[in-house]
Order: sequence, then C-alpha cells, then structure tokens
Amino acid sequence: MKRDIIEKYFAPLFLSGLLLISAIGCTDKLDEPYEDESFTSDVDYSIGDDMILPLLGAYQGLYTRAWEEPLTLGVRGDDVNAAGDQVPLQEQDEFKYLASHWNLNSVWQLHYNDIINTFTAMDEIEKYRPAANNDALADQYIAECRVIRAYLYLNLARAFGGCIVIDELDNIQNTPVSNKAEVMQYIVDEMNEAIPDLPAVHPNKRTDIPGGMTQYTAYALQALAYQEMEDYQSVADVTAKIIDSGEFALASDFYHLFKTAGKLSDENILEFQYSDFNQGEGDSFNFNWSPFGIPGWTPVATGVSGGWGFYEPTLKYITFMLDRGETVRLETSVLFTPDGISQLEEEYGSIPEWISNTNREGDVFNNSARLLYASGKHMIPSTEVIEGRTAYSSNKNFIVIRYAEILLMYAEALTRGATSPISMTADEAVNMVRNRAGLGDLDNVTTQDVLDEKFAELAMEWGTRFYDMVRTENVAELSHDGKTFTMDKAYYPFPADQVAELPQLADGIQ
Repeated sequence: MKRDIIEKYFAPLFLSGLLLISAIGCTDKLDEPYEDESFTSDVDYSIGDDMILPLLGAYQGLYTRAWEEPLTLGVRGDDVNAAGDQVPLQEQDEFKYLASHWNLNSVWQLHYNDIINTFTAMDEIEKYRPAANNDALADQYIAECRVIRAYLYLNLARAFGGCIVIDELDNIQNTPVSNKAEVMQYIVDEMNEAIPDLPAVHPNKRTDIPGGMTQYTAYALQALAYQEMEDYQSVADVTAKIIDSGEFALASDFYHLFKTAGKLSDENILEFQYSDFNQGEGDSFNFNWSPFGIPGWTPVATGVSGGWGFYEPTLKYITFMLDRGETVRLETSVLFTPDGISQLEEEYGSIPEWISNTNREGDVFNNSARLLYASGKHMIPSTEVIEGRTAYSSNKNFIVIRYAEILLMYAEALTRGATSPISMTADEAVNMVRNRAGLGDLDNVTTQDVLDEKFAELAMEWGTRFYDMVRTENVAELSHDGKTFTMDKAYYPFPADQVAELPQLADGIQ
C-alpha cells in the first residue's frame, strides 16, 4: 500500500527574522495509519472530514527531526561521548560552548519552526470547525497541537535554560525571554487545559492516529516539567495518574523494545513514527539514524549502510553496568567493536563471555577510527531492514518517553518525601524496572538508588542523564574522562544568529 500527500499544507511563514522558516507541510509521510489517504491541493473548509489535515501537518513537523537535534540534546551526559569529526559536538561534550555553533542554531530554529507550525495548525482547525460540526473533536485536535508545542518548549528550556514562549505570532520581537522555571510552569498550565480534551487511552489504542497524543502524553510532559521545578509532590501526583490508569506496561523484552517489534509498544508514551510502508522501494518517511551508527560493519543483509560514528557510549557507563551485573540492558544499549572490547579488558579486567562485536542477529561491528562503541538503542539489526532499503536502521521508530521513566520518576519523588495517591511504593516501582532487566529486588530504595537505576535504564536517551545530574547539581558525575563540568555550563548559550535578530535574547535570562 502507498499513500500520497501531494500538497504542502502550510504556506511559508516569515516572522520578522526570528527564523528562516521554510514551507512545512504534508509533503512527507507520517506513518501507516494514513496509507491510502490523499490530501488534495485545494483547501475547502466546508469539508468537515478534512479537519484532521492540519493536525497531520503538526505531527509531520514533530516527527521530521534533523539528525543533529537528538545528538545536541543528548551528548553532554556521562553516558555519551561525542565521537567522529563534528567539532561543535566534541566541544559541547567538553562543556565548551560557542554561540556560533551551527547545531545550536539548528535546534533552536527547527524547534521554533514546528512551534509556529502548531499555531498554524490550530488556526486551520478552527476554520474547519463549523463544517465538522464536532466541537469535541476540534478541541481534541487543538489540544494535541498544544501537547506537541509543550514538548518542543520542554527541549528548548532544558537545553538553553529558557526560551521565548510565543503567545501571538505578530509579537515575537517584543516577547520577553522566559527562564526555565517559567517555561515549566507554562507547560504545566498548558497541559492542565489540554488534558480534558484528550482521549484517556494508551496512544497505541487510538484508531484515528495510532501513537498520537493522549491525556497520558500530556501527564508525562507535565511530570517532566514538575521534576525540573523540583516539585516532587506534583511529580508523584501526576505520574500516579499514568500508573493507575492501567494503560501502560513494561515491555517484557528490553532488547526488542528498541527494534521493530517495539513499535507502538505498551511501554511507549511518546514515540516518533517512521515507516518504509512495507516496501523495498518508493515512498518512505524516516529519521536519519546514520550519526548513531558504526561506520564499519558487516551486516547480515548485504548492502545496508553503516553509520557516521558521532555518538559513543562512555567507558564509564559500560563499567558501571558491568559492576551491577547488567546483561540485557548493556547488550541492548552498547554495540562493541574489537578495539572497544580490548580497551574494556585493559581498563576493567575480566569481562563476561557474552560481550562480543556481533549482535544476536549476526551483524558484525568492525573497528572504526571514530569510536570504540556505538548506541544499540539507535539501531535495528540489518535483518529487520526491509529488503531493498539500504539506509542504516531504516523503518525504526524513535522512542521519546517510556513508562519505565515514569515509574522511576514516581519512585524518586517518593524518596524525596512525596506522598502517593496510589498504593504502589517506591520499592515496587524500582523493582518492576529492575526485574525486567533480570536484577533482584531492592529494599528501602534511596534517591541515589533511583538515579542509578535511571542511569542504567535510560542511558543515551534524549539527554535524560545530563538533565538529572544538572537538576541534582551533581558536578562530580558529569566531570569524567578529563571533562570538567561546573553548574555555569548547565545550559547552552542562545545561538548567535538568533540573538542578532531578537534583541531580548542579548539580555540573557533574568
């Protein structure tokens, strides 16, 4: 089956120099739920069934992430090294920030591109509302746009320490910079308004947009915002709503959660969806996974490309996992080269026999001048790439928020003195995650126990480890392998190109 989306839905937006915003719309593909649908070039607001089109444009914008975005957001933790030849990433990994770094401008620009996309989508949905004659559905679509926008603001505030929260598109130049706490409060308030209009189901139960936003996606973003604000009672209250819903469960197989079988898993709360549409040629909608991969490998499926080698799990993380007796989480998270295994044996000593430069499926990871290890969470075996496709990890989804993270956030909040509206204890929440990894139970878990569990469970995922260490001001953990972290390096500088256009950015965060 194939789906053609033949018209750009959104016109170009040019907003007083804020961004060089290109036309963004539905020219690319979303995912299989929309196969066989054709979006025509004529916008007729009298066709109520077309009210979903601008919402699809907002999702398309969210899913169309550039390769440098997750790397820039994730590279500063003690779980990741910036490998390869990208000097800005290497400098940022060493906490040397320049406002002229091209990737910082890209993260800012692309996130705002999609924030503005949501404004356009909401405006278009309103134009369809009379013909659709379904206020509840229109309200739901607008709420979904608000959740998308909140996620983008969360990234910006965590990365830059604040941002410009846009209320009106024609007043950007005069909108002051909001600090991180203000952005987090904005997210909390936005989600409070959006949640009543969203479906109260697991995202994979939505039949109109499988994997789309639901109340629980909004609760998860709200919980993350509360955590950044260190409001742990509210973290407990909100995560408890997700836990108590009964809609979510840990995947039984951690290894395959990050493979094709993990698409729309019961564990996934927010997931960017990609597809080759079950065909070896023609239309596809994919993320560029190459930066995460090993340049030299011998795949079982002939012709599948290697990676660029920009994102390397740290030796510190690997030895941390070995000390804990980790197996499946380490195997899943780290791909080993022969040189990497040699370094590990030299630095650590005796290592388990199961550690190999070959994965379960038979792909062989060869030595590379760029890295010693690669992220297994950001690849699928070559045997799962659809025959005829050659891009590294083509057809893989990108998991953003998982139920495991919610359980551990809940547990941490309880260890910090929060009370819970449900019966689950911190021990039970942590041990659910540990048991899935094949580890025994802990009793009387501490905050440090939870942070260690998050390190083991969520390494290499969207900068979670770095944000946790910044939140807890743990400069010692982030100062590793010759890198020295201080709290004044918690946030990237505003990009120089944006400061030149928006004078309020020059004043910094107040």
